[in-house]
Amino acid sequence: MAGAVAASGVLAAACPDAASPAAVFFTARLGATRQAGVYQIHNTILSYTIMELSAIHELIGKDLAGELLPEEQAVLTAWLAQATATEKLTYEAIRHYWTLPVRPVATAAETAAALEALLPRLPDAGSTPPVPEEARIIPFAPATPWWRGRAAAAVAGVAVVGGALVYGVMQQLSNEAGVPPSYTEYVTPRGATAKVLLADGTAVWLNADSHLWYPKKFGGQQREVYLQGEAYFDVMPSRQQPFTVHVGRQQVRVLGTSFNVQAYPEEPTVETAVVTGRVAFIRAGAGGAATSQDTLYVTPNQQAVFVKRTAALRRQPANSQDVTAWNRGELVFEQTPLDEVARTLARQYNTSVVLENEALRTCRLTGRFQHQSLPEVVRLLALTGSFGFELSPKQLRITGPGCR
Repeated sequence: MAGAVAASGVLAAACPDAASPAAVFFTARLGATRQAGVYQIHNTILSYTIMELSAIHELIGKDLAGELLPEEQAVLTAWLAQATATEKLTYEAIRHYWTLPVRPVATAAETAAALEALLPRLPDAGSTPPVPEEARIIPFAPATPWWRGRAAAAVAGVAVVGGALVYGVMQQLSNEAGVPPSYTEYVTPRGATAKVLLADGTAVWLNADSHLWYPKKFGGQQREVYLQGEAYFDVMPSRQQPFTVHVGRQQVRVLGTSFNVQAYPEEPTVETAVVTGRVAFIRAGAGGAATSQDTLYVTPNQQAVFVKRTAALRRQPANSQDVTAWNRGELVFEQTPLDEVARTLARQYNTSVVLENEALRTCRLTGRFQHQSLPEVVRLLALTGSFGFELSPKQLRITGPGCR
C-alpha cells in the first residue's frame, strides 16, 4: 500500500498500482489522477515510497494487535518522528478508530461534510470534490480480531468517516460475463465485511471475500444485482420492481424481504435462506430457460440448496439466526466438515489453511464463536476433533490422522 491522507475523521489510502482497488476508488469517487507515481486529488498531492510504506503498514498492523517487538517499535517510532503531518494524522486516525467501543455508520451527508473539512487542511488543497447523488460511501467492518486480517485491513485502503471505516474498493466492470458494463463492482477482501446501501434503499451486508455488482440507479421494471460470495439482503419492498440477485446462471427473486445468499465459487452448493417474507430460487433450465419445475419457493427458517455438480435443487429447514450469524461477527459450525471449516476460516481470517492429511476433510466439527481470534477458534475446535494444528502469521496447518 502506498501513501495516505487523512483529516477531520477521514482517511483514504492511495496505491502505487493504478489498477489496484484503492486507486480505482480515488479515480471513480474523488476525481483523482495519477502521474509519475503521485496521486493528485483536486490539487492535493499524495506521494509515496513503496518499500518504506509497505513495511510501515506491516508494523502498524502489528502495533494495533499489540505484537510489536522492541526493535520493530523503534523502527515505527523513528518513522513517526520524521513523518509528514498527513502521515501522522493517518496513523492517529487509524489508532483512534480502533479504540472506539462502537463504530457508527456515516451517512452520505456526513461523508460530504467530512470531505469539506478534509481538503482545506491538506497542503495545496483545492475546492471540495462533488459527491454524486447516486454515490454511497460503504461502511467497512473488520470481521475478526486476527491482526493479519483485521489490523492490516485498517491500514490497507480505506476511509474513516465520522468514526466509520469505509472501504473504497470501487471499480467499473469492463465486460464481466452476464453483468452489464455500466454496473459497479464492490469487493470485500478476506478478513472483512461491509455494508452497501443501494439506490432504492435496499441494504446489503457482504461477507468476507465477496463481490457485488449493482447499478448506480435502478430503472425499468426490474431491480437486478449480481453476487459472488455471501451476502445478507434487506430488500426495500416494491411490487412494481421485483428484486433479483443473479448467482451464476441461477436467480433469487423477491418483491421485498430479507434473506441470505451463499454463493462462493469454491463451495459445492448455492444456498439461500429466508429471514422474512418469501423468496423464489430460480434454477437455470436447459438452454438457460427456466420452467415452473425450476422454481423453488422458500419461507422463513427454510433454505433453498442448489447442488452445482448435479444441478439438484431442494428445500430444507434452516435456522436463520445461525445462517446470518456472520453478520453479527459470529462463526457457527454445526457438524460441519473440516474442509468446509477450513475454507471459512481462510476467508474470515485472511490466511492460508492447509489440511496435512486428506482423511481430515471428512471430520465434522461443532462450535460457536463470537469475535474470537483465530488461535482461540482453532484451539477450541481442536478439542472437539481428532486433529492438531500449527499456526503461523501466514498459514494455519491442520494435522492428524483423520476421523473414523
